[in-house]
Amino acid sequence: MKKFFSMIALLALSMSGFAQDVDNFEVGPYEVDYKGSGDYKFRLRKGVDLYEYFGLKKDTTIQVMENPSLPIKGAFQLNVFMSLPRYIANGASNVWGVDGSWKQKIGQQVYFNAGLSVGISIGKYGEAYKDYKDFDDGAYTETMFEVGLPLSIELSNLDRKKASLYGSIGVVPTFYTGGKDAAGESKSGFLLAPRLDIGGYLTLGKQLVRLGGFAQYDINLTAGDYDIFKERIGRFFIGANIGLVF
Repeated sequence: MKKFFSMIALLALSMSGFAQDVDNFEVGPYEVDYKGSGDYKFRLRKGVDLYEYFGLKKDTTIQVMENPSLPIKGAFQLNVFMSLPRYIANGASNVWGVDGSWKQKIGQQVYFNAGLSVGISIGKYGEAYKDYKDFDDGAYTETMFEVGLPLSIELSNLDRKKASLYGSIGVVPTFYTGGKDAAGESKSGFLLAPRLDIGGYLTLGKQLVRLGGFAQYDINLTAGDYDIFKERIGRFFIGANIGLVF
Protein backbone atom coordinates (compact mmCIF):
# COMPACT_ATOMS: atom_id res chain seq x y z
CA MET A 1 0.00 0.00 0.00
CA LYS A 2 2.85 2.37 0.83
CA LYS A 3 4.34 1.75 -2.58
CA PHE A 4 1.01 2.59 -4.22
CA PHE A 5 0.68 5.92 -2.39
CA SER A 6 4.34 6.72 -3.18
CA MET A 7 3.73 6.22 -6.91
CA ILE A 8 0.58 8.40 -6.73
CA ALA A 9 2.57 11.16 -5.03
CA LEU A 10 5.41 10.97 -7.58
CA LEU A 11 2.95 11.08 -10.49
CA ALA A 12 1.20 14.11 -9.03
CA LEU A 13 4.49 15.89 -8.51
CA SER A 14 5.52 15.22 -12.14
CA MET A 15 2.20 16.50 -13.50
CA SER A 16 2.47 19.62 -11.42
CA GLY A 17 5.94 20.19 -12.88
CA PHE A 18 4.65 19.97 -16.49
CA ALA A 19 1.74 22.18 -15.64
CA GLN A 20 4.00 24.92 -14.30
CA ASP A 21 3.02 28.35 -15.61
CA VAL A 22 5.38 30.06 -18.12
CA ASP A 23 5.46 33.84 -18.21
CA ASN A 24 5.79 35.38 -21.66
CA PHE A 25 6.79 39.01 -22.09
CA GLU A 26 8.82 41.33 -24.33
CA VAL A 27 12.13 42.95 -23.50
CA GLY A 28 13.07 45.48 -26.15
CA PRO A 29 13.13 43.70 -29.51
CA TYR A 30 13.11 40.26 -27.86
CA GLU A 31 10.34 37.90 -26.72
CA VAL A 32 11.06 36.00 -23.47
CA ASP A 33 9.61 32.78 -22.06
CA TYR A 34 10.34 32.85 -18.31
CA LYS A 35 9.75 29.96 -15.92
CA GLY A 36 11.90 30.99 -13.03
CA SER A 37 15.39 31.98 -11.97
CA GLY A 38 17.83 30.56 -14.49
CA ASP A 39 15.04 28.93 -16.51
CA TYR A 40 14.14 31.10 -19.51
CA LYS A 41 14.28 31.30 -23.29
CA PHE A 42 14.35 34.35 -25.57
CA ARG A 43 14.12 35.06 -29.31
CA LEU A 44 13.97 38.03 -31.62
CA ARG A 45 10.42 39.18 -32.21
CA LYS A 46 9.07 38.45 -35.65
CA GLY A 47 9.39 41.31 -38.14
CA VAL A 48 11.96 43.23 -36.10
CA ASP A 49 15.06 44.60 -37.90
CA LEU A 50 17.75 45.41 -35.35
CA TYR A 51 19.35 48.03 -37.65
CA GLU A 52 16.05 49.91 -37.86
CA TYR A 53 15.13 49.30 -34.17
CA PHE A 54 18.38 50.79 -32.85
CA GLY A 55 18.83 53.29 -35.71
CA LEU A 56 22.08 51.75 -36.88
CA LYS A 57 23.79 52.26 -40.27
CA LYS A 58 24.84 49.25 -42.23
CA ASP A 59 28.50 49.09 -43.19
CA THR A 60 28.68 48.91 -47.01
CA THR A 61 31.87 48.36 -48.91
CA ILE A 62 31.82 48.90 -52.68
CA GLN A 63 34.83 47.71 -54.62
CA VAL A 64 35.27 49.26 -58.05
CA MET A 65 37.55 47.27 -60.34
CA GLU A 66 39.52 49.65 -62.52
CA ASN A 67 41.80 48.82 -65.38
CA PRO A 68 45.41 49.45 -64.44
CA SER A 69 46.80 52.59 -66.03
CA LEU A 70 50.34 53.49 -67.07
CA PRO A 71 50.37 56.77 -69.06
CA ILE A 72 53.34 57.47 -71.31
CA LYS A 73 55.20 60.78 -71.12
CA GLY A 74 58.12 59.82 -73.31
CA ALA A 75 59.02 56.74 -75.36
CA PHE A 76 60.85 55.37 -78.39
CA GLN A 77 58.89 54.00 -81.32
CA LEU A 78 60.17 51.64 -84.02
CA ASN A 79 58.16 50.91 -87.20
CA VAL A 80 58.41 49.07 -90.47
CA PHE A 81 56.41 50.53 -93.36
CA MET A 82 55.41 50.07 -96.98
CA SER A 83 53.94 52.67 -99.33
CA LEU A 84 53.05 53.07 -102.98
CA PRO A 85 51.85 55.93 -105.17
CA ARG A 86 48.10 56.32 -105.45
CA TYR A 87 48.27 57.23 -109.11
CA ILE A 88 51.06 56.20 -111.49
CA ALA A 89 51.10 55.70 -115.24
CA ASN A 90 53.19 53.29 -117.27
CA GLY A 91 54.48 51.24 -114.38
CA ALA A 92 54.58 50.50 -110.67
CA SER A 93 56.56 51.74 -107.72
CA ASN A 94 56.72 51.01 -104.00
CA VAL A 95 58.78 51.93 -100.98
CA TRP A 96 59.86 49.63 -98.15
CA GLY A 97 61.56 50.92 -95.04
CA VAL A 98 62.00 51.29 -91.31
CA ASP A 99 61.76 54.34 -89.09
CA GLY A 100 62.37 55.17 -85.47
CA SER A 101 61.18 58.19 -83.54
CA TRP A 102 61.27 59.71 -80.10
CA LYS A 103 57.90 60.60 -78.62
CA GLN A 104 57.55 63.35 -76.03
CA LYS A 105 54.33 64.52 -74.40
CA ILE A 106 53.94 68.29 -74.73
CA GLY A 107 50.30 68.72 -73.69
CA GLN A 108 47.18 66.88 -72.69
CA GLN A 109 47.01 63.97 -75.17
CA VAL A 110 49.49 65.78 -77.47
CA TYR A 111 52.91 64.38 -78.43
CA PHE A 112 55.80 65.66 -80.50
CA ASN A 113 57.54 63.01 -82.63
CA ALA A 114 60.98 63.31 -84.22
CA GLY A 115 63.10 60.58 -85.74
CA LEU A 116 64.88 59.00 -88.66
CA SER A 117 63.58 56.87 -91.54
CA VAL A 118 65.44 54.76 -94.11
CA GLY A 119 63.73 53.34 -97.18
CA ILE A 120 64.32 51.75 -100.55
CA SER A 121 62.16 52.69 -103.52
CA ILE A 122 61.74 50.09 -106.25
CA GLY A 123 60.21 51.11 -109.56
CA LYS A 124 59.33 49.17 -112.68
CA TYR A 125 58.11 51.04 -115.76
CA GLY A 126 56.84 50.09 -119.20
CA GLU A 127 57.00 51.03 -122.88
CA ALA A 128 57.10 54.77 -122.22
CA TYR A 129 60.72 54.33 -121.05
CA LYS A 130 62.01 51.95 -123.71
CA ASP A 131 64.61 54.52 -124.83
CA TYR A 132 66.30 54.39 -121.42
CA LYS A 133 69.58 52.46 -121.38
CA ASP A 134 68.37 50.26 -118.50
CA PHE A 135 65.23 49.19 -120.36
CA ASP A 136 65.30 45.39 -120.67
CA ASP A 137 62.78 42.59 -121.13
CA GLY A 138 59.91 44.99 -121.61
CA ALA A 139 60.53 47.06 -118.47
CA TYR A 140 62.71 49.81 -117.08
CA THR A 141 63.72 49.26 -113.47
CA GLU A 142 64.95 51.83 -110.99
CA THR A 143 66.10 51.57 -107.36
CA MET A 144 66.44 54.59 -105.10
CA PHE A 145 67.45 55.06 -101.49
CA GLU A 146 65.73 57.53 -99.19
CA VAL A 147 66.72 58.94 -95.80
CA GLY A 148 64.20 61.14 -94.02
CA LEU A 149 63.68 63.07 -90.79
CA PRO A 150 59.97 62.61 -89.90
CA LEU A 151 58.56 65.36 -87.67
CA SER A 152 54.96 65.36 -86.46
CA ILE A 153 52.43 66.43 -83.85
CA GLU A 154 50.32 63.52 -82.63
CA LEU A 155 46.99 63.48 -80.84
CA SER A 156 46.58 60.31 -78.75
CA ASN A 157 46.04 58.96 -75.25
CA LEU A 158 49.14 56.83 -74.90
CA ASP A 159 48.96 54.29 -72.09
CA ARG A 160 50.91 51.04 -71.82
CA LYS A 161 47.87 49.30 -70.30
CA LYS A 162 45.13 50.60 -72.60
CA ALA A 163 44.33 50.62 -76.31
CA SER A 164 43.82 54.01 -77.98
CA LEU A 165 43.47 55.72 -81.34
CA TYR A 166 45.86 58.28 -82.77
CA GLY A 167 46.10 60.86 -85.49
CA SER A 168 49.09 62.98 -86.48
CA ILE A 169 50.12 65.58 -88.99
CA GLY A 170 53.67 66.42 -89.93
CA VAL A 171 56.34 66.71 -92.57
CA VAL A 172 59.24 64.50 -93.70
CA PRO A 173 62.33 66.25 -95.15
CA THR A 174 64.01 63.53 -97.24
CA PHE A 175 67.27 63.03 -99.12
CA TYR A 176 67.06 60.65 -102.09
CA THR A 177 69.64 59.17 -104.42
CA GLY A 178 69.70 56.72 -107.31
CA GLY A 179 66.92 58.21 -109.38
CA LYS A 180 67.45 58.70 -113.10
CA ASP A 181 66.80 61.88 -115.01
CA ALA A 182 65.46 62.08 -118.57
CA ALA A 183 68.92 61.27 -119.95
CA GLY A 184 69.23 58.19 -117.77
CA GLU A 185 71.84 59.78 -115.51
CA SER A 186 71.81 59.11 -111.75
CA LYS A 187 70.25 61.89 -109.78
CA SER A 188 70.14 62.85 -106.11
CA GLY A 189 68.17 65.53 -104.37
CA PHE A 190 65.84 66.60 -101.59
CA LEU A 191 62.11 66.40 -101.22
CA LEU A 192 59.63 67.63 -98.63
CA ALA A 193 56.64 65.42 -97.84
CA PRO A 194 53.63 66.68 -95.85
CA ARG A 195 52.13 63.64 -94.14
CA LEU A 196 48.96 62.53 -92.36
CA ASP A 197 48.84 59.43 -90.11
CA ILE A 198 45.89 57.64 -88.48
CA GLY A 199 45.66 54.35 -86.59
CA GLY A 200 45.66 52.83 -83.15
CA TYR A 201 47.76 51.46 -80.30
CA LEU A 202 46.97 47.95 -79.06
CA THR A 203 48.16 46.18 -75.94
CA LEU A 204 49.70 42.78 -76.57
CA GLY A 205 50.77 41.27 -73.25
CA LYS A 206 53.17 43.81 -71.76
CA GLN A 207 53.91 45.39 -75.15
CA LEU A 208 52.26 48.35 -76.90
CA VAL A 209 51.79 47.74 -80.64
CA ARG A 210 51.19 50.51 -83.18
CA LEU A 211 49.12 49.84 -86.32
CA GLY A 212 48.24 52.52 -88.81
CA GLY A 213 48.10 54.00 -92.26
CA PHE A 214 49.39 57.22 -93.77
CA ALA A 215 49.28 59.45 -96.81
CA GLN A 216 51.98 61.83 -97.98
CA TYR A 217 52.69 64.09 -100.92
CA ASP A 218 56.29 64.21 -102.16
CA ILE A 219 57.40 67.68 -103.24
CA ASN A 220 60.71 67.51 -105.11
CA LEU A 221 62.85 70.51 -104.09
CA THR A 222 65.61 69.74 -106.60
CA ALA A 223 63.55 68.87 -109.66
CA GLY A 224 65.48 70.92 -112.22
CA ASP A 225 64.16 70.45 -115.75
CA TYR A 226 62.88 66.95 -115.03
CA ASP A 227 60.95 66.03 -111.88
CA ILE A 228 61.30 62.25 -111.57
CA PHE A 229 58.48 62.11 -108.99
CA LYS A 230 56.05 64.00 -111.17
CA GLU A 231 57.04 62.32 -114.46
CA ARG A 232 57.70 58.75 -113.40
CA ILE A 233 57.66 57.68 -109.75
CA GLY A 234 54.54 59.41 -108.46
CA ARG A 235 54.02 62.09 -105.81
CA PHE A 236 50.96 61.10 -103.77
CA PHE A 237 51.75 58.01 -101.68
CA ILE A 238 49.59 55.95 -99.36
CA GLY A 239 51.00 53.34 -97.01
CA ALA A 240 50.75 51.26 -93.87
CA ASN A 241 53.03 50.63 -90.90
CA ILE A 242 53.35 48.43 -87.85
CA GLY A 243 55.61 49.01 -84.89
CA LEU A 244 56.37 48.81 -81.19
CA VAL A 245 56.53 51.47 -78.51
CA PHE A 246 59.36 50.95 -76.02
